[in-house]
Amino acid sequence: MNGIKRLLPRKAALSLMVVGLSATLNVAMVQPASAAPKKAPELRQITYKYLLKAQEQLAEDDYPAAQASLEHVLGKVSGSKYDKAAVNQMLGVVYANQEQFDNALKFFRASLSEDGLHVPAAQQVRYNLSQLLMMKGEYKEGVEVLLEWMANLEEGVAVPARAWIMLANGYSRLNQWENVIEPATKAIEVSKEPPESWYTLLLAAHYELKDIPSAIKVLETLVKIAPEKKKYWLQLSGMNISIKRDRQALAALRAAYRHGLFDKESDYTQLANFLTYRRVPYQAGIVYQEGLDKGIVEASFDNYKRLANFWSHAKESRRAVEAFYEALALKSDADLQLKLGRMLAQSERFDELLKLAADPAEGMKDKHTGEMLFLSGMAHYQLGDTRRSLELMRKAAEIKSSRGKANSWIGFLEQDLKSSS
Repeated sequence: MNGIKRLLPRKAALSLMVVGLSATLNVAMVQPASAAPKKAPELRQITYKYLLKAQEQLAEDDYPAAQASLEHVLGKVSGSKYDKAAVNQMLGVVYANQEQFDNALKFFRASLSEDGLHVPAAQQVRYNLSQLLMMKGEYKEGVEVLLEWMANLEEGVAVPARAWIMLANGYSRLNQWENVIEPATKAIEVSKEPPESWYTLLLAAHYELKDIPSAIKVLETLVKIAPEKKKYWLQLSGMNISIKRDRQALAALRAAYRHGLFDKESDYTQLANFLTYRRVPYQAGIVYQEGLDKGIVEASFDNYKRLANFWSHAKESRRAVEAFYEALALKSDADLQLKLGRMLAQSERFDELLKLAADPAEGMKDKHTGEMLFLSGMAHYQLGDTRRSLELMRKAAEIKSSRGKANSWIGFLEQDLKSSS
């Protein structure tokens, strides 16, 4: 007999690979590249007989029968380390296929403890054992066994990508973030198409280690891999902000906007505020107006007030006035009414200004009343009613906050009336 692999000619998965376990783990179980044919001790005839029988039963998914066959022969091979290790290994496979992972761990450990398996078989058990340990949350031992497996690879044999990422995952579960970087990076480097999750693991490691520039580089890759995922664009923007790279931060936010990914009011608010901060208020108004038009930004007093401010900064008086009216229609507010009054005066919309002043907002104080009287006086003068203008300026002069401005007009208006009489 040339070892247990000769017993398994019809089912490659049972070359002591745990079938079905890869669906439970994120890391698929693969036959390590080191498992090249090497001379192994020969099995006893009885061991061979029962292993073959168990193999056939396992191929038919008759796990209880396979288990019984193996347990029967296990009691008869105590004198041979190799036979005992081989039976324990197969028992581990049987239990793993039934998802009885505690028992599988016990028998895989037992097969290695005998130190009787030849290198390829021992390597396969180590690899399977490390996966089971990781899955069971025994990350410390899982990492140790996986490192032992790596150390026993044949010279010149490369560690596959999925083994590297399994190691990186194990370290992450142990919060050993400094140890995650190398295996995660190597997993990505040796894989033709690394999954998105491998990059997010590497991102988490850089972030936990406060290596923001490296985290940004990973995010720049992630937005190329998954440009439809808003979270990566927002994270990229936020991390650039944290290291004062405002231009790059704004570019990331605008990219998310251009991809049509904004689905929350906060998205529009953040971008519009950032655009204003970067002195692009016109674009801020465009963005925020779109959010309102789509119904994503709530049509509230505060939001229309914000929109009005964006347009005001952009010198878009007509649009600002419209937004101020929308806000005041939702809530009477003295401060906002005064702002609108000033803008109407600047835009020479004097009839509208007088109509606005005729319906004072709630919460008017002297400072509001005085300036609205002053603005109304100016409006009447521009509309040709100097007498009414003078009356309003005199009322405005009675209020401390507007007295200085009003007095500067009163003399002029009185002289104008005298010269015209």
